[in-house]
Amino acid sequence: MGITAEDDLFHPAPHGEPFWNEASWFSFMVPERDLSGFVYLYHRPNIGYTVGGVAAWDGSGSETYDCLLYDWGEGFQTPSGAQMFDFELANGLRVELLEPLRHYRFTYRGQTAFNAGVAVDLDFVADCPPHDTGFPSGLQEWGKGHYDQPGRMTGTLCVDGEVIAVNCVAQRDRSWGIRDIVNNPRGQMVWAVGERSSFHALAVSFRKPEDDPVIGTAEDMILGYYLRDGRYGDLTLGEGNTIAVTQRDESGRPATYRVEATDSLGRRLAATGRVRNMFNWQGYAWLTTFWSLVEWDFDGQTALGEGQDYWPLHHSRTFLRRRRTGQS
Repeated sequence: MGITAEDDLFHPAPHGEPFWNEASWFSFMVPERDLSGFVYLYHRPNIGYTVGGVAAWDGSGSETYDCLLYDWGEGFQTPSGAQMFDFELANGLRVELLEPLRHYRFTYRGQTAFNAGVAVDLDFVADCPPHDTGFPSGLQEWGKGHYDQPGRMTGTLCVDGEVIAVNCVAQRDRSWGIRDIVNNPRGQMVWAVGERSSFHALAVSFRKPEDDPVIGTAEDMILGYYLRDGRYGDLTLGEGNTIAVTQRDESGRPATYRVEATDSLGRRLAATGRVRNMFNWQGYAWLTTFWSLVEWDFDGQTALGEGQDYWPLHHSRTFLRRRRTGQS
């Protein structure tokens, strides 16, 4: 069927299903400052529950309690008359849909003593149509519908009394369906937007945690795109389609990445990435993510994007504790 403008609205939710979820994420960055950030939101229409907010981090702090900006995670009653991309929350976040599948506006004004001087004014404009992937095996617990889209984010971020200009490549996603996470695996999500070509990919580990050495592994790619010469090629599960964290720092967090894949058009993608900042994000109670600005080299170009190395907590806890004691 493909993605249509209707997919930027709420979808019909099964009656009485509390876990029906409508979500979207948008990235932004200021590369010359090694600064990254996001606007992330989700709704649970059947229970009138909405979460939305912003975050930003750089080299000065990698935790929610010491990063540049963090106001995400508090739940609010879904405002009366709200739509997927048209609502305002009591924490100061306002989201506006200006053109379906293309133009979105975000404003945020801190509402509490700890962030009263914070202001965010951002516009995301897509570069091309969205890429439809759905959620295949390995991520079906996140929902059924999903698409990704590259673009550009422009605007300003005002924090600590400084107005910071934002004019950067960006990525967004959109998903919907029943989100009831029980067995989410370890994996990575990576993306880059370049002048010659771009990519987005997500991989998961099919190993049981107790059989997963982590170090030296490459995870199986299950969805994504390779955009070159104006054409999307699908990145799907197949021999040789992998994402690997090729080096980790002393604490176990990613330092370098490698992406290898052949798309549905037969085009080969080989990319290496260098991590430039780090955010330790536990946005969900059962999942932790090492989230980074990444400088990528591929197709004869250097391009910017991100890397998300995500873990179910029982898996990260085992690996990181063993690493600290020299057992891995």
